[in-house]
Amino acid sequence: MAAQVPLDLDNAIDLMKENNTQLKIQQQELQLSKTELSSSLSGFLPDISVSHSGFYTNDPLNVFGFKLQQKVVKQEDFNPDLLNHPNGLQHFNTQLAVRQPLLNFDALSARKALKEKVQAVNYQKMHVENLMLVELKNSYTNLQFLYEAKKVLEKSLLTYEEVLRNTKNFEEQGYVKHSDVLMVEVELSGVQSSLIEVENNISDVSSYLAWLMGVEYQADYLPMSELKLISDRKENSSLENRADILAMKTAITAQQKQLKMNKNRLLPRLNAFGEFNYHDKNILQFKTHSYLAGVSLSWNVFDGNKTLNSIKENKIKIDKADSELQLHIEKSHLELQKAQRELLAQQNKLNLFRKAKEQASEAYRIVENRYDQGLEKTADLLISQTKNMEKQVDYLEAIKDYNLLKIKIDFLTNNN
Repeated sequence: MAAQVPLDLDNAIDLMKENNTQLKIQQQELQLSKTELSSSLSGFLPDISVSHSGFYTNDPLNVFGFKLQQKVVKQEDFNPDLLNHPNGLQHFNTQLAVRQPLLNFDALSARKALKEKVQAVNYQKMHVENLMLVELKNSYTNLQFLYEAKKVLEKSLLTYEEVLRNTKNFEEQGYVKHSDVLMVEVELSGVQSSLIEVENNISDVSSYLAWLMGVEYQADYLPMSELKLISDRKENSSLENRADILAMKTAITAQQKQLKMNKNRLLPRLNAFGEFNYHDKNILQFKTHSYLAGVSLSWNVFDGNKTLNSIKENKIKIDKADSELQLHIEKSHLELQKAQRELLAQQNKLNLFRKAKEQASEAYRIVENRYDQGLEKTADLLISQTKNMEKQVDYLEAIKDYNLLKIKIDFLTNNN
């Protein structure tokens, strides 16, 4: 095999949290929602603008108005002929305008809804991170199993090679037929094929682990710890604090705040405004000035039922989200119960596979001794060795399946 890179599970988790593309996308979603929350401050902060405008007109009304603003009106300007047929006038205006919201109930509710949305997105990010953590732990467990299975196959390969040598010697001495040699060679080829498949699977799992960690795949990974049973611990059977469920609950709260926002659109709005203006006939001079300040109370009494329909739509969405949450919790309970039953069954399988492994190992030892004494056929030895190898791999696979179930249950119960 190619060069191997040692990999510790904790280091792999740290790399995944730092580099995984899916987690980066979730972080960007969270940043977007926080930016959206920041933009909602526009409903409370002043809107300030500065403008500079230039005009040239002979419109009677505007000419007289501009003269008033420039404070250059004279007695002769009231001449009817001049009023009706004024000469063209140049006017420049620099304006500072301020709009300050005072009491907008819908903006307040909208900001509260966005705060809940940010929290929901954060919970969703945690849920995705937990999902990726499960994927990483599963892959690491599979890698541990593959390396343990490889050890069994390599040991079996050495045993088959030894049997082949002995069988060839027996053939030369006339104790066995050439068909016995061919039979051993077939079994040896089968083990070699299995080894190639295991090594290929190791490369596949290593490549997937590299993707999960957000690094470039350059060599197969070698787990720093061997495959062993995950120790039992007290499980939290409650699903209420799981990130995906909290995300759905918080999203419902956000929708409720949005419903209140739509209702508050039916209430009046109170806003203050002010303007400060400079006027002059020259572009960069500010000879005269004026100001304007006031308070505006506005009430959109009827908007064609747009707001009322939005309220109805919000209520339906909240009811739908409640039903979806209930369905999700029910399915999660069923999935947890199924996994717990499978874990109990797997514990029983573990005991059976452990006994079968020990029995197969002892049976092979007996058959091997009798074969060396010429009391067993080659076919019997091969059958016993194959059975011994299979039972060892079966036991390792049972440990792997048990650990995968534990990882799944930990995820379902928010214990990972």
